[in-house]
Amino acid sequence: MKHYKKKDRSTLWVVVITILLTVLIIFGISKAEKNNQTSGNTKPSQLQTAENSYDFGSISMANGKVKKTFTFKNNTSEAIVAKKLYTSCMCTQATLTKNDKTFGPFGMPAHGFIPEINENIEPGQEAQIEVVFDPAAHGPAGVGPIERQATLDTSDGQLVFKFKAQVTP
Repeated sequence: MKHYKKKDRSTLWVVVITILLTVLIIFGISKAEKNNQTSGNTKPSQLQTAENSYDFGSISMANGKVKKTFTFKNNTSEAIVAKKLYTSCMCTQATLTKNDKTFGPFGMPAHGFIPEINENIEPGQEAQIEVVFDPAAHGPAGVGPIERQATLDTSDGQLVFKFKAQVTP
């Protein structure tokens, strides 16, 4: 049986603890990424909207953020659960508002944890999604045409709101 010196045992413990911490960190990141994945339910939701796309036209980075509010309604006879709201890019945030109650703002899943909303949209009820786009978020490389979206995962599918713009300095 080999006997280790006290210094060797200390080094061994440091190595073991470092390996364990590394495994725990990797596991935590993996779990967070799994939690941020969309539901995988890509069929359209039964929630109805008169407008699901918008063109801001030409917007200037110098003038700051722009926003658009989309309204939707549950025209079914069952409650539909708003599960998660997220955007396609870090330059965009989205907020859900229902009966003066606000959820968000939410961003891009890859840029942090996106919590679940789990809020019922009752039959006949309306709600709004406000998207805010920051044309300066990408710096000078962000000049030109852009297309972004906000996605609401629901208990019966997805409701997608798209917008585009021509970004100028």
